[in-house]
Amino acid sequence: MARDLLFEIGCEELPARFLEPALKSLSEEARGLFSEAALEFAEIRTLGTPRRLTLYVKDLSEKQPDRREEILGPPKRVAFDEKGQPTAAALGFARKQGVGLSEVRVKKTPKGEYLAVEKLLAGRRTTEILPEILRTLLARIHFPKRMRWGNHDFTFARPIRWLLALFGDEVVPLEVAGVKSSRVTYGHRFLAPKALEVRDFNHYLSALREAFVLVDPGERLEATRREVLRAAEEAGGRPEEDPELLSENAHLVEFPFALSGTFPEEYLELPEPLLITAMREHQRYFAVRDGKGRLLPAFVAVNNNRPRNPEILRAGHERVLRARLEDARFYYQRDLEIPLSERVRELSGVVYHAALGTLLEKTERLKALCGYLAERLFPEVKAFAVQAAELAKADLVSEVVGEFPSLQGEMGRIYALSAGKPPEVAEALAEQYLPRGAEERVALSPCGIVLSLADKADHLAAFFGIGERPTGAADPYGLRRAAYGLLKTLLRNELSLSLRELFTFTLWLLKNQGFLKRPQDEVLSEILEFLARRLEGEFLAEGFPLDEVRAVIRVGADDPLEAHRRLAALHAVRQRPEFAALAVAFKRVMNMVRGLAERYSVDEGLFEKKEERVLYQVLQEVKAELAPLLSERRYQEALLLFTRLKDPIDRFFDEVFVMVKDEARRKNRLGLLQSIAEDFLKVADLSELDLSEYTR
Repeated sequence: MARDLLFEIGCEELPARFLEPALKSLSEEARGLFSEAALEFAEIRTLGTPRRLTLYVKDLSEKQPDRREEILGPPKRVAFDEKGQPTAAALGFARKQGVGLSEVRVKKTPKGEYLAVEKLLAGRRTTEILPEILRTLLARIHFPKRMRWGNHDFTFARPIRWLLALFGDEVVPLEVAGVKSSRVTYGHRFLAPKALEVRDFNHYLSALREAFVLVDPGERLEATRREVLRAAEEAGGRPEEDPELLSENAHLVEFPFALSGTFPEEYLELPEPLLITAMREHQRYFAVRDGKGRLLPAFVAVNNNRPRNPEILRAGHERVLRARLEDARFYYQRDLEIPLSERVRELSGVVYHAALGTLLEKTERLKALCGYLAERLFPEVKAFAVQAAELAKADLVSEVVGEFPSLQGEMGRIYALSAGKPPEVAEALAEQYLPRGAEERVALSPCGIVLSLADKADHLAAFFGIGERPTGAADPYGLRRAAYGLLKTLLRNELSLSLRELFTFTLWLLKNQGFLKRPQDEVLSEILEFLARRLEGEFLAEGFPLDEVRAVIRVGADDPLEAHRRLAALHAVRQRPEFAALAVAFKRVMNMVRGLAERYSVDEGLFEKKEERVLYQVLQEVKAELAPLLSERRYQEALLLFTRLKDPIDRFFDEVFVMVKDEARRKNRLGLLQSIAEDFLKVADLSELDLSEYTR
């Protein structure tokens, strides 16, 4: 038998950013707790609004299963005397377990023979254990911050106001922070605040919907989308595409109501990014565009209330936005009075990090790095790239970026163009921070690529250089984001670059300024290992199998683009029927040579068997053809070339004993195998491949 569980935690309004992590945590913790309690269920769903978090468990079993448990007692040598009669220890064990001595048996264990009894333990009813499970669940929900209220020791993101807990049609008795559970929920705070008695989950959804609460986040998101679209159309346009802003608005309301408003056309003279950001970040308003993509002097606001007189609400939104836009215009006009190049010296008063000096000192490193990178990637833009590095951080001391930090780089581009700087330089200032967050867009212009790579390389080297490494739980300086951004920029633009050389130079710059606090070689190794792990993640995200990724990265990830080309070649060739046998043969080679500390030479005069000579001859032919293939990056052809070694390797292992007593011949044979391995390892370590499907 099974019943549905419905558990709702009613609370004061949660911040929008709390909602999704809380619902995910609620689901994960519930699954874990029910599994620990051996309670089966068909489905778990979580729902929520700013005022409630809801757990629905379909077909939760009404009782734990009965189970048998084996209990060990004293050792046999203690339980029976020399005549085989039970001692007090045996009798006491049987009595304690509530069984007769005839039900006790002797069990052999790794530690010896012990008395044992098997007991049937009846499962507890779900109604008995649900209160404790739900109380534990409440304490385990993850929030960025928790709080106490009143005189209660219990913590939650916001004060709890009601608890609805139904198992079938039965209320689960529960009390937390002075709040007792019931079958009651509450509708919209303003539109339908009365208590609602709930019968079951479907009734819960419909009753709340009638009370102006869309508790399903997906349904509420879609309703918010429709409302924003409707309001924008009333204003004569379409809303600015902004999934993140749409989701945030949906998490701020229980029943969305959108309305449009207008602002004076004179504010359209502000740069678009500034205008949109002023609406978005301060007020969570959507910008509106006409059919040709031009901004209209209009906005859309999402509300958690449907007022009797929308005009009053509209006028309030317009009044607040007008003040915000006036502030933005004031900051922007003030910024234009000081050319961007003159702001560079102000960076000497801005600390980058207490152990890493100022932004002006970082700027000096960026200039050197941009010169270094431009020479290797785009020599024709070196002068522009160094100029962009000079201005890269200047907008951070502008008033607009001080008010809207998300506009860093973008305002630099706008101010550079207004000061007559070359478009190549201005575009680089905006592209240096790409990719932002989880987006895939990377810098594409030559100057932008150079500055973006320089900024990320300096960031990684600087913080690893002072021992500020990310941990599994925290990455306060965004080092993983910087690493992924650097790798994505190289891969998307198909640029070949040695990471070892880049970071050797970057660390030298830090050391030259006196900011490198750890041994340079040690820091370099850590950074390269860190980047190799990120590169592995990037390749996996592209859909390559893990064993192929590791086979390629194991032999080298210094040049991410080259590693990607080798990986693509391996993935293509692996599909060919002859490749599996080659990989098996190579694994036999690696089993022999892996771990050898010495590199042995090959002397043809020491060959005893025909199979040695044949393998050596074929290997020389392969080497001669391999060199041009590798220099031209024709890795797929190189891997196919290796298949010629498969039969000679198999015959060698069938007829030649490698580990002979004769030291000279043993080393000669190992040297031959080492020579084979070295050629393979210029592309991939095939011994990393999972060959279980071929060797069954």
